[in-house]
Amino acid sequence: MQTIPTVGVLIFKDDKVLMVRHGEKASHLTGSYGIPAGRLETDETTLQAAIRELEEETGLVTTQNDLEELPLTIPPADILRKDGTTKRFKITVFLCRKYSGKLQATEETTPEWVKITDIAHFPLIGHTKQMVEEGKKFL
Repeated sequence: MQTIPTVGVLIFKDDKVLMVRHGEKASHLTGSYGIPAGRLETDETTLQAAIRELEEETGLVTTQNDLEELPLTIPPADILRKDGTTKRFKITVFLCRKYSGKLQATEETTPEWVKITDIAHFPLIGHTKQMVEEGKKFL
């Protein structure tokens, strides 16, 4: 199975983490949760992709200087898609320390602040719980 490179962005606020709930127009299962994340586009760096995906999925804006690539040990994840296929994703995770803007839902995702202690009760995609747990150690 081909591994698809992706990026994700962790943002923590108090005892919460920013998550996105996938809607009807998303390729992920409707109602599933993950961090703001997505595939790299042609000729795009991981930093550029992280900035783009954060803005596309949440409405928040950040800069390369406000993102830190985290040395997480997240293995590739085989994720069931809405079309019934399973795809393998390998994620590079960034911690966002500063951002501007306000949360805005799209046809694909709805951003939500979720209490870190509650995320295990949500239908999570891939290794979301592990990313949050490992990522909060870098605050």
